[in-house]
Amino acid sequence: MAALGDIFGIAHVLKRAYDLYQGCASAPEEIRLACDHVHVMALCLEGVHSDIVSNKSSFVHQHTAVAKSQTHRLKVKMVHCEKALRRMEALLKKYTGFKHVSAWNRFRWSTEGKKEIAEAKSDLVFATNVLDMFLKGIHLNVLWKVEAMIEALTTKFAGLDVTLPTTTPPTGQKRPRAQSNVTRTIIISLVLARLRKVLRTYRSKKTGKAGTGKKPNPGPRRPKTITRTNSSFAKNTKRNTLINSYATNLASDPPPPYTPRPHNPRRPRTPNPDFHYIPRPIRRTSSLNRLTATTKKPHTPRGAEYFECWRVGIGTLAFGAKIKPEFVQHKRGQLQLRKMGEVFREAGQFSDRALTEKSRCVDMMLKRKNKEEKDKKGGRKWYFVGGRVFAVDAGRTGMVRVEKAFLVVVRR
Repeated sequence: MAALGDIFGIAHVLKRAYDLYQGCASAPEEIRLACDHVHVMALCLEGVHSDIVSNKSSFVHQHTAVAKSQTHRLKVKMVHCEKALRRMEALLKKYTGFKHVSAWNRFRWSTEGKKEIAEAKSDLVFATNVLDMFLKGIHLNVLWKVEAMIEALTTKFAGLDVTLPTTTPPTGQKRPRAQSNVTRTIIISLVLARLRKVLRTYRSKKTGKAGTGKKPNPGPRRPKTITRTNSSFAKNTKRNTLINSYATNLASDPPPPYTPRPHNPRRPRTPNPDFHYIPRPIRRTSSLNRLTATTKKPHTPRGAEYFECWRVGIGTLAFGAKIKPEFVQHKRGQLQLRKMGEVFREAGQFSDRALTEKSRCVDMMLKRKNKEEKDKKGGRKWYFVGGRVFAVDAGRTGMVRVEKAFLVVVRR
């Protein structure tokens, strides 16, 4: 592990991320929007520092071939993060170097300024997602778990708000409570309660033996003596603070517009007294039961956009047969994927590594997704949002050329 610490300095990179996060808060809007991406990168770097570098049982402290390969991959990811932070630091120093606001306005509206700002954001997003995918491969990712939980709770609350419309008082003024942080506090408390429940409740269930036909007994049983192994994971207060602030920011962001499914009520047909069949009496349900059943159903908004992020690898041989492409999905929240697509699309106007709809990997991805959508008869179509090529590997022999790219697609 000494090589990783001496060459890249994980603590130094992490401190640079914290300093940049604090510096972006007082920067102009173009740089301040990148503060969220720096926040996410700092969260991932804290996970690397506490769960990998400081963990004596991790792969960086082992000497096997697999451990050395993973350590090398981690070094590459750390290089990307350090380059992205250095580029954003240079942009922040350039802003502080301008003595007047008019000079900064001329820079940010120029072609060179737009290119530098867009590529700096693109590098931040790219480095963060590459590191998050590496942490996902070793089951240490946190972003998707937090974003998915906040998104699910926000969707439930949005459906409840549509079902229960708020009534405005005759005076036309809202109550003071409506302007407080009640909704955000409730969401954060539910997230913390669920995390505590998952961590504390591990109940063993005894299943029946194979072939006996006995049903498993899921009831509580007397706890048996078990052998506990120390995982070497230490409590990280800084990362917990980052997770809480990140969850708070996600809850405070406005959710996507909720559009419920259209309901076409039908008037019951008037029974004919001469007909031989006597209809049954209509059972009327209470409004509370109907409301509860409506909120429990999974709401899938019609007409809403659904984003996905994919890592695509396409290999090309110098001669001979074709190589099957590789598609790996990277799960993130819908709001984060939307922002990611906007960053890649903005940087694609100036960067040579940007993808277009005519790119081979984009064409193959859209054909694959649209074929799946056609087989499901969903009636929707997938479109390309943005992406970039992050690696072109020629292999050891030079006979295989592998192009790896990140791309974001949307279903409409």
